[in-house]
Amino acid sequence: MGRLRGLGPLFGAGALVLGTLTVGVAATTVSASASSKFKACVVTGVAGINDTLVNASARQGLRDAAKADKSIVPLYLSSESSTDYANSINEFISKGCGIIVTVGFLMDAATLEAANAHPTEKFAIVDGAPVGLTHDNVDALQYETDQAGFLGGMLAAGMSKTGTVATYGGENLPSVTLYMNGYVAGVRYFDKTYKVEVKVLGWTPAKGSCSLAKCVGTGTFVGNFTDQAAGKIDTANFFAKGADSVFPVAGSVGLGSVVAAKQSGVGYSIMWVDSNGCTLHASDCKWFVGTVAEGVTPSVETAVLSAAKGAFKGGSYVGTLKNSGIHLEYGGITVPASLKTRIAKARAGIIAGRISVNPNRYPAVS
Repeated sequence: MGRLRGLGPLFGAGALVLGTLTVGVAATTVSASASSKFKACVVTGVAGINDTLVNASARQGLRDAAKADKSIVPLYLSSESSTDYANSINEFISKGCGIIVTVGFLMDAATLEAANAHPTEKFAIVDGAPVGLTHDNVDALQYETDQAGFLGGMLAAGMSKTGTVATYGGENLPSVTLYMNGYVAGVRYFDKTYKVEVKVLGWTPAKGSCSLAKCVGTGTFVGNFTDQAAGKIDTANFFAKGADSVFPVAGSVGLGSVVAAKQSGVGYSIMWVDSNGCTLHASDCKWFVGTVAEGVTPSVETAVLSAAKGAFKGGSYVGTLKNSGIHLEYGGITVPASLKTRIAKARAGIIAGRISVNPNRYPAVS
């Protein structure tokens, strides 16, 4: 997939309405000859294009590709519900999009159906991997987020003053629980290695190992990626149970966690997810201890550029610590150099295969 670049800033967007679907274009003016240019199109999940997380990151990938290649015109469709996914994809097929990027595990089925029905259309899907493809026209962009989640768990454990941290999810999906599983593993590894006792609320891994396709356990889930009030309540409950840091893997729901941290005061923090919290929410930076990030923007950019240049290849891209497709970014809370050194050492161990990100390899604190 090529070398991944850092995440870029987000920009505004104009929009026009087509039925119940919203089609957006870049804020710059599109010329009358745009129809003859290469259209790069993204279909978002129900959280919408301005979720400040994976949907927005995918759109930014289109915009970065358009900056690199002036022939590319970025477009997006935001569906009002999951029942709109197929309609959104078909709308873009009818518009002659050179590549259609779908976002999320929940779009596997709609992407699969469209890709099989339109073998000459090129697709990329973020955090998904359709099974049953009959053509090599889908690039599945996935990320081993348990590796970066592990580092986030170490950071949370190393910074905790109460000996308790927590995590919760938006929906119970592998793309969500893989983050949470890695986070728990990182806490448990820190406990075992550095002889401390920090427990995790909100997620108990099942026996066995996790994968991009299946990661099960029991935990706390809001049930969506938009209910910020529910995120605030769950986070406040975790704080009441002794946690001093919470990791929401829940899209914009996590903004409710930030509100709960503000109301709880100094000593409470949030671990952000997907894209750098301090970049996206600069005014709240002092509440972020770090971000467990995945390289959606650069991997989407690479897929779009390859399609525009006629070099597109279907298959699977997996972002890891080794290829910089995932990473831990520090936030506005000062982290001791000694803890950063420990995390850097663990990162090297994971890359080298010496350290497991399976939480069941380490004892849990009850």
